[in-house]
Amino acid sequence: MGAQCVISCPPSTNFAGDEGRLGPIPAPPGQRFGAHVRLGVLTEEITPELVDEVVQHSGRTEARRRLLPARTVVYFVLALCLFSSSDSAGPPGYLSVLRTLTEKLRHLPNLAVQRLPTSSALTRARQRLGEKPLQALFERLCGPLATVRTPGAFAFGLRLVAWDGTVLDVPDTPANAAEFGFTGKDGLNQSGHPQVRLMALIECGTHAVVDAAFDSVARFSEHKLARRLLASLQPGMLLLADRNFAGHALWGLVESTGCHLAWRIKKNLVLPPLWVLPDGSYVSVMPTPAETRRQGDARYRRRPPAGLPDGHLIRIVEYTVTIHPQAGPPHTESFRLATSLLDHRHAPAHRLASAYHQRWEVENGFAELKNRLRGAGFILRSKAPELICQEIYALLTVYQALCALEMRAADHGGIDPDRISFTVTVQLARLTVAGQVAADTTTLSTAHHEAVTELLAALLRSDATGSASASRSRPRTPSRSENGTSPAHSVASTTRSESPDTHPDLQEHAKSPALLVRGTFCFPDRLPDSPLHVGSGAGAVT
Repeated sequence: MGAQCVISCPPSTNFAGDEGRLGPIPAPPGQRFGAHVRLGVLTEEITPELVDEVVQHSGRTEARRRLLPARTVVYFVLALCLFSSSDSAGPPGYLSVLRTLTEKLRHLPNLAVQRLPTSSALTRARQRLGEKPLQALFERLCGPLATVRTPGAFAFGLRLVAWDGTVLDVPDTPANAAEFGFTGKDGLNQSGHPQVRLMALIECGTHAVVDAAFDSVARFSEHKLARRLLASLQPGMLLLADRNFAGHALWGLVESTGCHLAWRIKKNLVLPPLWVLPDGSYVSVMPTPAETRRQGDARYRRRPPAGLPDGHLIRIVEYTVTIHPQAGPPHTESFRLATSLLDHRHAPAHRLASAYHQRWEVENGFAELKNRLRGAGFILRSKAPELICQEIYALLTVYQALCALEMRAADHGGIDPDRISFTVTVQLARLTVAGQVAADTTTLSTAHHEAVTELLAALLRSDATGSASASRSRPRTPSRSENGTSPAHSVASTTRSESPDTHPDLQEHAKSPALLVRGTFCFPDRLPDSPLHVGSGAGAVT
């Protein structure tokens, strides 16, 4: 047997204090196990060259060669997020994750078994790295993934995206509490743990993260964080949002990007019709704050407002959704949508209602990110604010890479990405990390192909069992309705019960007298451009 060399620290480096205790003889630099760490099939998206680039751009390249170089620490932090929910008792420890990353690498040919760094050394390595490389890595990977062939990703020729906010619990340390704060007013802690407010812009067809912003839950609302995402909105997009976001200022900012909007609005907003369209929708104005006060004063004095209202020209679609829960009687909820798509021929009311149904994909994306990747009921692990930011960027990066793997599998199989199991995707990604499939490009390519094949095979096996919960051959119902009820069947209707008066200054532009449209239809869960489903069942026209 050939001679074995034992790795140790050079005379100028104290690994006992930084990266753990090793033997007495230096090993060749290229054979340190840290230089070979990868992230399984996700390395296809998060390549070593990309990691080195963001590390260098962030100024975190090490001045001396370490057992844990900056690239290794980046992959380690990503692995912490990938394996976060692997144990139901809680996120695995540092050494457990590093052992999975390096188990085969620490037995490289011609090398003795290398010891792992200590947990404190790994913490210091994270502190040296900081948040900037992970932020730059996420910014390089984020963005839409769907192509024109992706089912359900487009409506009216526009890419469907949605934004919404959520919160992430962080450890209750004095530094985290001071930096992020708690949910509650007047200093009252109503959340138990300090929290970070996360605002994400999600592609509905693939759940890919187009952009994200986060900050203190105590100081930043969803409206403030939404302004940080405006740069990622582009012409050719249709932004869906819930009723928390409707307002003159934010609407104008989004519209100025060239992106179209379809937002739910509150029932108490007074939006007088200017004229009614043949499909039952009507054109109105989202007034400025000053115009709102002027119109309110006119209503109080019982005088019609003079002149055209000042604000954004919008189109209103009113419809109802009937929920048939598995237990209990059905109930109905009214919806009001405001949209910048004014042409009822290009975007009919019933298809707008169906497209808005896809807003729930952002909630499904949060469920995947928080419950299946991070772990249901788990909190983030970092005890310092900078490491919390580093961990969140790593979590978003891993989630984006998983969505890309799902998209590749769906595109290869010619199916909707929603039909790919996110849970199975996470499991396969973890297995390939432990198997060191990214050791070389040939092995990585083979493993990636096997992962795609396994995802599609698992999908086919689920369909063959006939299980309603696992079957993906039928459109998926959202996790719950707008009011939190889990629907067994949703039926919607567009209704204009009466013809409103046309604004006197627009009589010459008014359409023909308002048509009383009353149609009831089933929500097609995917592919909003598909024809309206009308039949003899619960969704038949009445």
